[in-house]
Amino acid sequence: MAFTIIKNKEPIYETDNYDVILIGVSTHNTLMGNFQGKMGIKYPIVEKVNNKTPFGDLRKLGKRITIDKIGKPIISLMYICTYPSIKTEFVDYKALENCLKTANAEFKGKKVMTTVLGSTRFDGRGNRRKCLKLLKDCTKDLDLYVYDYEQISLREEMVRQSKYFSKMKEQYKDDKEMCKKIVELKKEMLKKTYLPTLNTSRSFKSKHDEFLNF
Repeated sequence: MAFTIIKNKEPIYETDNYDVILIGVSTHNTLMGNFQGKMGIKYPIVEKVNNKTPFGDLRKLGKRITIDKIGKPIISLMYICTYPSIKTEFVDYKALENCLKTANAEFKGKKVMTTVLGSTRFDGRGNRRKCLKLLKDCTKDLDLYVYDYEQISLREEMVRQSKYFSKMKEQYKDDKEMCKKIVELKKEMLKKTYLPTLNTSRSFKSKHDEFLNF
């Protein structure tokens, strides 16, 4: 089967084109990474299922949870790392390998999307080459598409958007109607880019928020 790397493209807008989505998550149930967090907003069942697992339980390493109750795509949560660290590598390569091998068996022949699992600051800080090698070697029976792009935290992306709209409001500060439109446009942009709004803030603000957004 094919192994394809897609560079500099955000995968959240293309999930419906795939049969299966593989998401790397930590044993501490954090979904603060760019792709993780947006998947939790686009598909709320992701956060719901993840939060039902025992917090910090290292026995989850190397295990997967398949979510197939929403039709297409099937989503597989892969527990590949421990508590996120600011400086040190926290991916468990054996857990990553096991998750990939079991996914390969379960989803044989399917079109699958993922990211460079284990390599980002949200799912392991692992060696990129080593993670890519595992991805390639352990998924021979999948039609796998790996999205390789810069992942920032949800907060960082929200700050960027906020600065942009603040400049717009400043430009039209004497026009009340235009300012109202800008506020509505900002809300709409949050929804379109799968960022937290008032309705989804529970997946954005948590006790891990300050730690993961550095």
